[in-house]
Amino acid sequence: MAAHSEHAAGGETDRPSRTERIERRQRDIFEGVEELADGPANEQVQLLADVLREMHTELCRLEARNRQLNSRLSKLEAVNGLSGDEIDLSDTSAADHRDKKVMKAIVADGRERVTIDDLRELYRGHTDIRSAETLKDRIKTLTATDHFELVNRGLHTTTWRFTGIES
Repeated sequence: MAAHSEHAAGGETDRPSRTERIERRQRDIFEGVEELADGPANEQVQLLADVLREMHTELCRLEARNRQLNSRLSKLEAVNGLSGDEIDLSDTSAADHRDKKVMKAIVADGRERVTIDDLRELYRGHTDIRSAETLKDRIKTLTATDHFELVNRGLHTTTWRFTGIES
């Protein structure tokens, strides 16, 4: 098999694009199937060749669909000024969808103040969290954000004022 890369001027390697590599692989598959089908007449070989042709056709269709979707994604990112790197996972609590569900429930209920019991109830009602330890950690993390302001730390309960969700 011949090497697919060539040396360009300046000593750089001129590698084929991803699309070219995929098209070459598809062409090689097609040629291999045709060679198999053109071989000695054998019913099993012909059936296998037919199945391989169908698989090749489906592979080509899926690769074309993948290129189309990637192109659409690139256009959407360009239109919206996105690069795909917008989500900062350094603060996992900021990205936790469960916390967002709880804050949306607080807004929907029109609550201004919430207690630990309120937050437990909201987490259990609006998320998949059931573990007491996980509830404790999520509540501690959530109330430490800018969205909550400590109002009262009592002996039996603590109350926070919900300051709102940033847009």
